[in-house]
Amino acid sequence: MTKYSTEKEFMVAEGTEGEVYVYIKARSDHPASPSILYDGFDHAVFLRSPQEKIILDYINPLIRDKLRKANNVVIVETILENIKDCYMASMQIVDKIPVDWGQIGLKTWEEVALQA
Repeated sequence: MTKYSTEKEFMVAEGTEGEVYVYIKARSDHPASPSILYDGFDHAVFLRSPQEKIILDYINPLIRDKLRKANNVVIVETILENIKDCYMASMQIVDKIPVDWGQIGLKTWEEVALQA
């Protein structure tokens, strides 16, 4: 059974041509058919491979629309300040991601902002 891990320190950036980049910590193995499952709300699931599901935790409301409109994103895996790997991941926009975020211990962006 595939388990979820949570990527808490990721960054989303937009390039000069409107392309979307997602920066994450590098993994030791190579991705297989990477894609991102996103419903336009607080969290996305990065399917790095059939066995590896990474939750992109708390998508900033200011970039949600850019992710919803993207067909592909560029995943940049980094070690400290260095790029280890860079590849395309397709975007799969869905009505609702079939994950109970509360069972994983995640809250909404708004709930986290209120605690700050």
